[in-house]
Amino acid sequence: MEIILTIGIILIFIKLIGEGFERISLPSIFGEIILGVILGPGLGLIILSTPDGILTHSAAVIKLLGEIGIIFLLFAIGFEKIELERLAGSIKRSLPTAVFGTIFPFFGGFLAAIIFSSTIFHQSVINGALLIGLAMSATSIGVSLRALIDMRYLATAAGSTILISAVAGSFIGLIILSIVMGIIQTGNISSSTIIILFLETAGFGLLMFLASKYIFPWLSRLTDRILVEEANFAFIIGILFMLACLTEKMGLSAIVGAFLFGISISMIPRFKTETMSYRISGISNGFFVPFFFLNIGLLFDIKAMGNVGLFGVVLVLSTIISQVLGGFIGGKIGRFNLKDSLIIGIALVPRNELTLVIASVGLNLGILSKDIFSAIVLVVIVSVLITPLMLRFIIRNKEVINE
Repeated sequence: MEIILTIGIILIFIKLIGEGFERISLPSIFGEIILGVILGPGLGLIILSTPDGILTHSAAVIKLLGEIGIIFLLFAIGFEKIELERLAGSIKRSLPTAVFGTIFPFFGGFLAAIIFSSTIFHQSVINGALLIGLAMSATSIGVSLRALIDMRYLATAAGSTILISAVAGSFIGLIILSIVMGIIQTGNISSSTIIILFLETAGFGLLMFLASKYIFPWLSRLTDRILVEEANFAFIIGILFMLACLTEKMGLSAIVGAFLFGISISMIPRFKTETMSYRISGISNGFFVPFFFLNIGLLFDIKAMGNVGLFGVVLVLSTIISQVLGGFIGGKIGRFNLKDSLIIGIALVPRNELTLVIASVGLNLGILSKDIFSAIVLVVIVSVLITPLMLRFIIRNKEVINE
């Protein structure tokens, strides 16, 4: 009963603290992460850990909930955020921004890791640098969207490009993650391995596409005829877990399976309903996902930052500069003017959920240390805080014209 009581209290505090951050125009995940820092060993308060930093049984249960939360997070993103028809309709002008906005920060993070490799890595230098680069390439623009909406900029052509580029960039990042994960697990970085992993990822994506055309519509009709309450929701969650395990067994990542499954069932009208969205959001954002971000806080160690302090600063700067530059170049190729291109680059700066997911994967595999993990969390915090300020400064005197 102690564990159940702990989970209940934490869940309430997560939402209360998150509400405080939402009211000052910051994402609620900050509250979840900060609560984790307070409860964990990072500040030495030993609420959910022993004096030597070992997590208690309650923390172990919370860790399990967080691992399920990662799966639900990527599933919900695929189900709610990815609209393939909208992507296809505007991809031509947004594609350069998505590509350059992903490649530049990837190499920014990768090179920063290589430069500091002798001090931050004890082994698996290339694998660690690849994961850091990948984590830095993952854009999340929730904070930017709020600022752009407040300044009536989202309705412009550049605003649409920002939104579509971030979604496409996340999709590209997850595909690359599946390939990198396969390389790490096989220990082989040869061209043949990369081709095989790419084909596996593409094959699974094709399988999900075909399932969305032939299997899932039949499944939706079947579950409608079942009298048992919430049968369709139960079938979706059951298949979600099975596909997450399947992609893990394939040498990819469970979150890739969850993400692609979310996209595929969002294409089924019987599943893509307001009621189903509420159910998925309820179980995801209402319960499991907050524990993922709480775990991030439990793992964040402020004292460990002293070991990689300079690397953390360099990683923050390289990520921000490379992202702005990549978005700017993509904007210019997409025929936006100088100021709009700069705004596009700045709006893509925040690192958020996917960055933390990738960092957690690296930590769980033993490729990234807690020191490096803490540096990546620092990048997330700084990028989210600084972006609205930069956007307001650039847009403040700009006359917004709907293009």
